[in-house]
Amino acid sequence: MARMHPNDIEGYEKATEGEKRVFRFLKEAARPHKDFICWYEPSIGTSGAEPDFILFSKRLGLLVIEVKDWAAKQIISYNPHQFTILASGKKLKKSNPDRQARGYVNALKDKLQEFPEFISDHPHHAGNVKVPIGRMVAFPNISRKEYTESRFKWFVESESTLFRDDLDSAGEILRDRSGRKFNDKISAVLPFPFSGITAKEVDTLGFIIWPEVKIALPPRPGSGKSKFQRSVQALDEAQARLALRMEPGHQIIKGPPGSGKTLLLVHRCSHLYKYQPKIKQILLVCYNITLVSYLKRLIQEKGLGTSDNGIHVYHFYELCSGVLEESVHFENEDSEYYALVTREALEKVQSGHSSIGPFDAILVDEGQDFNTEMLGLLLSILRPEGDLVISLDNYQDLYMARPSWKSLGIKASGRTHHLKKAYRNTRQIFEFTQRFIGEGPRAGKQLPLLPDDFEFRGEPPELRQFQDNDSIEDFLIRDLEESIKDREYKRSEIAIIYDDKVYGLDRFAYDNRAIPMRILNRLNSAGIPTTWVSQDVRSKEMYDVTTDRVSLISIHSSKGLDFDLAYLIGMDRIHPTAQNRRRLISLIYVAMTRAKYRLVIPYVEETGIIEKMKREVSS
Repeated sequence: MARMHPNDIEGYEKATEGEKRVFRFLKEAARPHKDFICWYEPSIGTSGAEPDFILFSKRLGLLVIEVKDWAAKQIISYNPHQFTILASGKKLKKSNPDRQARGYVNALKDKLQEFPEFISDHPHHAGNVKVPIGRMVAFPNISRKEYTESRFKWFVESESTLFRDDLDSAGEILRDRSGRKFNDKISAVLPFPFSGITAKEVDTLGFIIWPEVKIALPPRPGSGKSKFQRSVQALDEAQARLALRMEPGHQIIKGPPGSGKTLLLVHRCSHLYKYQPKIKQILLVCYNITLVSYLKRLIQEKGLGTSDNGIHVYHFYELCSGVLEESVHFENEDSEYYALVTREALEKVQSGHSSIGPFDAILVDEGQDFNTEMLGLLLSILRPEGDLVISLDNYQDLYMARPSWKSLGIKASGRTHHLKKAYRNTRQIFEFTQRFIGEGPRAGKQLPLLPDDFEFRGEPPELRQFQDNDSIEDFLIRDLEESIKDREYKRSEIAIIYDDKVYGLDRFAYDNRAIPMRILNRLNSAGIPTTWVSQDVRSKEMYDVTTDRVSLISIHSSKGLDFDLAYLIGMDRIHPTAQNRRRLISLIYVAMTRAKYRLVIPYVEETGIIEKMKREVSS
């Protein structure tokens, strides 16, 4: 079958019966299948133009198809500009479908003109789009005979029309398993011969035509590492493909930081919301308070709402607060308090008194942070047979949650997807972090739908020793100023990540806030706009990654976020013991993997952790 976006529209409420029939026809008739890509209702740029279908042939070019479910007897008058249709006893004026398709062709040409790689240098087409673009009209309910006997045939040419006969499974096009008749049909409406485009240009074409295959990450002010950012965003199609092909039911996604787990969840939310009419209530939930605003931005970038009429996005204890319909302290309480909150929320759901839920689908980001009781609450507000997707990375388990999947009744056997490769970090940062946790590059076959051979290269992580904390702060100011001015880093893409906790055997407590307060004052005095993300609950909830300020953020608050440039402060204050070593190694791993392009670790004391880092950098 030809590659279709989305994979199916049978359950899509907005799709007409005629559109569904054309969809099935194209899926089968476009042969050889590997040469064709088809998009349903693509949005062309910001113009709002949405043709019913755009079909791309690697050998022929682009074809815009406009579908009309009209019967011949419904068409009561016509001219070059308008058709008058009789529907439900009312006369409706509609655009001439051929003229409408031509408008979409022009909009698509204008959009492609914005990309230099699609401009032709051929003597006969110099300056024009190098991909031929044709148009067709499909009448699924009108036979060729009815068309021939009509008078509207003068306004829609036969050569550029698909009739009921053409779409019939017994018709000559579908009977021809070679695809030659179909190719002959569409090549007749294309304006010039096509010499093809590169695989990379095919991917770019897909990004332009169908925004469903990528997420426009929230734009951050400044010039930034623009080439790096564009290349990273271009890889998001892989997540969209997997999201579209995921089966209903319970599923688990495992992968390292930067492998696209969060983007996959957002794509899945969008797909369920738009194309699965039976799924009305969707919950996207995480543990980290700071991550919520970022998830909401990603959902909103998809053109979806994040309220009662859209996708519900909560951090876990915010969800509990909603279930209990009372205030919950989101931080600075002990583990017994939060266990009690979880139990009381579960009891209220089980008693049938919760005003939140049930949900048709629940998607969990950073699932390693959820223990058995927390996941039990989520399952209690999921409808029977509902969709559950959990993304996680066991190496980022800061809370030692270790849920029991089997006891919860999570049925994900054979439905666990492994994303082996990170693509949002440079190779040097990724391999350094893997060595640090004792993995080396994670072995095994990469999920086929994700890029296996794509990697960014950059400088190795930088470990810099200083005499004291004053010297570190002096360096920070100097290096930040140079990075923003000369090295093309955006302030919004820079984070100073610190640790402000004291660790016991199975829990942590907040230390004094002297370190972040001192850094904040020094940066503000130096004229470097900075936001203290982890100052309190409100600052976490209000955090916006697009704000043109450097982010001063704790390790725990940074989970799920990433930055082009990250400075890790206070790593030499962390002293693992035999009892908490695994947990603290995970903590440092989380901090290091926030850096996408450049990682800087200033320190004073050469502790065991620093020595380990230095060994792994030089490996």
